[in-house]
Amino acid sequence: MIVVTVPAYNESKNLRKCVEMLLKVTPRLGEDFCIVIAEDGSTDGTDIIAQDLEHMYAPVIHLHSPQKLGKGLALKRAFSKVEGDIYAFIDCDLATSMKFFPQLINSIREGNDVALGSRYIDGAEVHRTVLRDIASRLYNRLIRILFNDHVFDHQIGFKAFSKRVIKDLLGECDSTGWFWDTEILIRSIHNNYKFVEFPVEWKEKKNSTSSLKMITDIGIQNVIGIIRLSFSV
Repeated sequence: MIVVTVPAYNESKNLRKCVEMLLKVTPRLGEDFCIVIAEDGSTDGTDIIAQDLEHMYAPVIHLHSPQKLGKGLALKRAFSKVEGDIYAFIDCDLATSMKFFPQLINSIREGNDVALGSRYIDGAEVHRTVLRDIASRLYNRLIRILFNDHVFDHQIGFKAFSKRVIKDLLGECDSTGWFWDTEILIRSIHNNYKFVEFPVEWKEKKNSTSSLKMITDIGIQNVIGIIRLSFSV
């Protein structure tokens, strides 16, 4: 069973397209699957769209939270609720080209415990603002120096995990927000799980996440996450 989770906070403009794209590409992998919408206290009608999609399509599961949990906690909740052999998540805005989705899933089938797309290794094609590109590269370089994990893109919303990683490490991840991506990667690598990072095509989407407040919130969460994680790995 492939469990694909879509974290969704105020994604009314993107959710339907994302889920319908997954319904198109996932059956081609030849395995049972479900699509979990981890709807995170949205206030723009995302919950209504998610509910409609659940009623329309049998593989779709809508997990609603009446209040905002944060990306990390929403993903942890989804992964713990549904039993699977491969767990994946993608960003609702489809910033990463879905032509790489089969490679993401097949990377776990081939024996890797963690697979992720990357915007920062040879072969990647990225379209985003210069300032955000620089900030992201600096963040990833800092994490590599601090934790020696050899990952180039910790925060891309295009990752997959084996069942044993989720079972063994999900409960150890303390981050509830944006730092969760980084934390589970570092914990996986420090516990000698096998990972693969491959180049993808990625295009930044214009939405609310580009606001100064969101950028500030992510920065604060990352600083807190780095401090906490440095004492536990």
